[in-house]
Amino acid sequence: MILILTIYGRLNFLSMSRHGDSCESRFRQNFKKKFDWCSFNVGMLLDGNGHRIAIALDHSFLSKSGKKTPGLGRYWSGCAGTAKRGLEILGFAQVVAGVSDARFLFAVQTIPLTTRGRTPFYLEHMKEKRDNQTAKCLKAIFDHKDQLLGISDILVGDCLFASYNFVTGASKLGFNVVSRLRDDAVLQYLYTGPRKAGRGRPKELDGTVDIHDLRDDVFVRDTADVEGEEVTLYSATVKSKSLKRNIKVVVAELRCGDKVIRKVLFSTDLEMAASDIFLIYHSRFQIEFLYRDAKQNTGLEHWQSTDVDRLSFGYNASLSAVNVARETADRIYEATGRRLSVASVKRVLHNASLYQHIKKFIEGQKSDNPNNNYALTDDIPSNLLFFGVRDSA
Repeated sequence: MILILTIYGRLNFLSMSRHGDSCESRFRQNFKKKFDWCSFNVGMLLDGNGHRIAIALDHSFLSKSGKKTPGLGRYWSGCAGTAKRGLEILGFAQVVAGVSDARFLFAVQTIPLTTRGRTPFYLEHMKEKRDNQTAKCLKAIFDHKDQLLGISDILVGDCLFASYNFVTGASKLGFNVVSRLRDDAVLQYLYTGPRKAGRGRPKELDGTVDIHDLRDDVFVRDTADVEGEEVTLYSATVKSKSLKRNIKVVVAELRCGDKVIRKVLFSTDLEMAASDIFLIYHSRFQIEFLYRDAKQNTGLEHWQSTDVDRLSFGYNASLSAVNVARETADRIYEATGRRLSVASVKRVLHNASLYQHIKKFIEGQKSDNPNNNYALTDDIPSNLLFFGVRDSA
């Protein structure tokens, strides 16, 4: 991780051999090995401090040229607003309600499934049980089920995960889902009046929900504070036609300039507080900053290989290096009061590594690159350690 954070320029096996103390072949061979990235990153989780903890999941598009890279295809790029040729990964991260930070857990590449045999129990409700994006996502959750449940039983994602197939599969695996529904989603009030005697099925529903004209006798008004701004929330338990289940709905009233818009959030946990649902979904976006920092500073899009395992190792290493950088930034803040970005931490670690390398050379010791060890030590002068480093905004 320290070696990745001290390399400037493209990150690949050749550049790692130039800056590290191992040859290119050794890095290439070690990247083929299996490694439990989730267990590794659990040691750097955020402290909830009494707040709700959730697991955010989101896809990220990786630009890639060539013809031999496994998984190469056309995937949706949110930045471009269209489908582009390249690769795609599905990442998982720990988020805390109301906290502007996240910690990466693990990532998998979204390539076609090749499994055969009996359909897993968490896919039995689906018509297309194999070569399907939702099936790949549920398989990744199942493979890390125990580790994820040890962190939180709440999964939070964008509108892509507000589908019957995903919500039902996640529920079978023991998770609750927090997400956002489409503005035109069909929601129905639950009938709570007196039951009619006699034959026939009891009445269950009591009209359709209009998010712009909510019933005061059903929806409860609440507020949530987001970065000093008060947001009005209306919550109730209703029936979702698309999800085929009862859900806890939160209608958030947001201001966009002079306009007031309403967005519909939901949770499959009917007892969750409305403010928790809103803050958890609001914190979901922190996973996007993990992708941003990894693409800009730790070479997430630089890895080149025709082997799936080596690519997977590289993606997880780049994103885990962001965790290490953020942990280092927290330690520097506690020691010096300076708050640094991932790019600034990378500069600090590069300065520390260069200082140690020059020091060994002057002392006549063997000039192995010390990047494989933790680079920050107490004997480095602060003016050299923070040379060219600026505080984050």
